[in-house]
Amino acid sequence: MDELNLRRHVYRTLADTGRAPAAAEVAELVGGPVAAAEHLRRLEDRHFVVLDASGEISMALPFAARPNGHRVINGSRSWWANCAWDSLAIPAALHADAEIEARWLDDDTPVDLRIENGRPAGEASEGFIHFTIPARHWWDDIVET
Repeated sequence: MDELNLRRHVYRTLADTGRAPAAAEVAELVGGPVAAAEHLRRLEDRHFVVLDASGEISMALPFAARPNGHRVINGSRSWWANCAWDSLAIPAALHADAEIEARWLDDDTPVDLRIENGRPAGEASEGFIHFTIPARHWWDDIVET
């Protein structure tokens, strides 16, 4: 499997299941753990995935591979997003309506935000997302950004 098809597999798995394929699964697809590590590292170098210290996929933007403070729900399916921006990107990428579970940073109250027909709905639809770090610096430390 070449890197483009591996990238497609990673995103399709996340979109379909809400989880990232494990490194062992990638190894089966690409010919072993060494090849898997090389393929995944190249995808990370190109900013398609973010790997954790053990070489597992922790992000394939906008998807997060682990639970955090932003959950996107569509019916019986759900995904974790890395941040507010990514929680909006998931329904856009999937062309799906969604409920977004998150909390306001200033007072920790739940955000009431839904995406319906590609547009924000709910009480928070009139809010805004503030980025304290310019986009050109997000990859300086994408995990903490």
